[in-house]
Amino acid sequence: MFLVVRSFALTHSGTRSHFGFNYDKQGRDWNVKGGRRQSPIALCTFNSTTCNVPKLKMINYDQSLGDPLAVINNGLTVLLRIPKTVGGRQPALSISSEGGHVFEAQQLHFHWGSELTKGSEHYLDDQFYDGELHIVHKNSSYKTNQEAALHRNGFVVLAVLLRLSEDPLTESPAMNEICKQVGEISDLNGIQSLQEEMALGDLFVSIDPHRYLTYQGSLTTPPCAEAVLWFVFLTPVDVPQEYWQNFWQLRDSCGKRVLNTYRHLQDDCERPVYLSKGNN
Repeated sequence: MFLVVRSFALTHSGTRSHFGFNYDKQGRDWNVKGGRRQSPIALCTFNSTTCNVPKLKMINYDQSLGDPLAVINNGLTVLLRIPKTVGGRQPALSISSEGGHVFEAQQLHFHWGSELTKGSEHYLDDQFYDGELHIVHKNSSYKTNQEAALHRNGFVVLAVLLRLSEDPLTESPAMNEICKQVGEISDLNGIQSLQEEMALGDLFVSIDPHRYLTYQGSLTTPPCAEAVLWFVFLTPVDVPQEYWQNFWQLRDSCGKRVLNTYRHLQDDCERPVYLSKGNN
């Protein structure tokens, strides 16, 4: 068991979102009936397995996405639904360990902290990061999310750690474009179209998408179904402060700021975590 405690500034309490939960206590008050595969967890590259690592293949990630392409403030997160490419195909993943199953991209969303706190969900090599992007893919063998949630291979989530930076080294113009438009959706249900064309692969232009840690876990929002194969990339993407601070101004249905939108760390229950070797 690997426990990490982080201090955080309390947000407002006593309100519930229309989803039936909030982040007032970072999930400690959620009535989740989980088993031994809950997420997020603390990850360590030096204590992971480097053999039999599941290989990740991105499909149509290099193709420009079609319309609509917009960010939405739903009161809990910033959400972007992923449409088909301009060529009419859905971006997807195949995983070497999953016997030919295809996982189609559905949406991406963010987790963040505040001016005083880090907001990543995963803890990598003794540190949290300012935020975390999740790209959610559903197994196409299952018709609905509800059905997928019943299976250990229902979803694949790609996690990109985000680092606020005044002098970015690993910038992504596509990431910057998304974060820039967050400044236009401060009110609940605010929606803003992206001004630039993008492909999902554009989010990874400054990092090696073949360097990651992967493990079996859960969704990080209720009911936290243990149906996710996680891929957490080792290199964070830098976001300029002028764009990242837009997340701290988002408001919920009560007009309160939406801050510290992460679930607290879960017991790893000695699950195997696999480390890829990257392109080198």
